[in-house]
Amino acid sequence: MTPASFTTFLGVDLGGGKGKTTAVARLVAENGHARVVEVGTRVPGRNGKSPPFYDHLLVHYLREHAPGAVLGIDAPLTATACVRCQLPECLTLEHCEEPTVAWFRRAVGVPAPGDPRVHDGVDGRGGRKPLLTPYTQRACEVVLQRQHGIQPRETLGQGMGPLTARALYLRRALEGHFRLNENLLEVYPKATLVRLFGRDVRHYKRHPDTWQVRARILERLADDLRFDVWREGCLGNDHCFDAVICAYTAYRWARDAWQLPADDRAVFESDGWIWIPPAS
Repeated sequence: MTPASFTTFLGVDLGGGKGKTTAVARLVAENGHARVVEVGTRVPGRNGKSPPFYDHLLVHYLREHAPGAVLGIDAPLTATACVRCQLPECLTLEHCEEPTVAWFRRAVGVPAPGDPRVHDGVDGRGGRKPLLTPYTQRACEVVLQRQHGIQPRETLGQGMGPLTARALYLRRALEGHFRLNENLLEVYPKATLVRLFGRDVRHYKRHPDTWQVRARILERLADDLRFDVWREGCLGNDHCFDAVICAYTAYRWARDAWQLPADDRAVFESDGWIWIPPAS
């Protein structure tokens, strides 16, 4: 499908394993804008008290709404380069020529193996703390931090293991319906909002002014984003608000036909990419 042909936009604020709170939002495109038709932390349409989005229920819901849909998930959808490695023996970060690891060396200014400029203290043998580690981080996270000033969570950073594992399981379970960077996107709500509105939205979570900041955000999105559901319920729930922004990011990706960066495209295709609004 071409981006313009998508009609449904799903957003998932994914919780970690074993029952952590997960929120799902569903938007539909209509007359040049998107409408929020469902958002919540429990499966809709059940009699009595609906259950949370445990894995099997989440997979079922996303498969059910897959036709014509783009899915944006706020969690790592690719493993780090070292975790993906299939070499029979580790060449170490200093000597590995895997494209992503080589990209990391360039990012910290370390010369390539064999380069005469390699010397003690620059090539990692001088006792300096490593700035970047391709076994816990991905290139897209470095780009987000260094080029856009937005600090993401590392794929395998402290406390991220269960969330990353669940996201990778979810990607695998949905393979027949969603394909990465075709109709499945890794997104980051905070990055989307900062790119759209600047630093004045950084308090949209965990701050005394959170409710007011979120209300201003939705007012500024009013031409693009409308609600068939109770908007105030979304304003008062971290997970629901993020799920809506995940789905809205997917909507903007399709509407505006965002593309992967031309530079180092092959690295981001294999190592992963976090989709954010491009510079205007």
